[in-house]
Amino acid sequence: MKKNKYYIYLVASSYYKDIAKRQIKFASDRLNKLFGSKLVLKVVDIEGSLEVPFIANYILKKFKKVDGIITTGCLIKGETNHFDNISKIVAEQLTILSVKFNTPITSGIVSASSKQQILPRTNGGKKDRAVEAVDAIYKLIVSAEMI
Repeated sequence: MKKNKYYIYLVASSYYKDIAKRQIKFASDRLNKLFGSKLVLKVVDIEGSLEVPFIANYILKKFKKVDGIITTGCLIKGETNHFDNISKIVAEQLTILSVKFNTPITSGIVSASSKQQILPRTNGGKKDRAVEAVDAIYKLIVSAEMI
């Protein structure tokens, strides 16, 4: 890694507070393991997943030192199309922002049909989406530095 410091923002949707706490903990632990003393981590706690793109955009416009943004949260399918709409909008907008600002943004937002499906993806294990998002941002940063 080429820089002395890496400024990483963790935008955490905490609609499901118990899940959000786990995601923040496991993502932070993994970031510290990968970046070590070069990490400057800022956690931004927000209410819901639909607000994630706004906050990511705000961060990218306000701060000059942004090496990456990791997003976490959880969407559980209900009886309406709300789940499908939010999932699609958030994914599309994060991709647009990443390309527009030439900054890696990864998603650890879990979409599932039930809370039972969420647990294996938020337990710090192999399928943990927050940990996967951290690994992805690390690989993107390292790859970009090598180009």
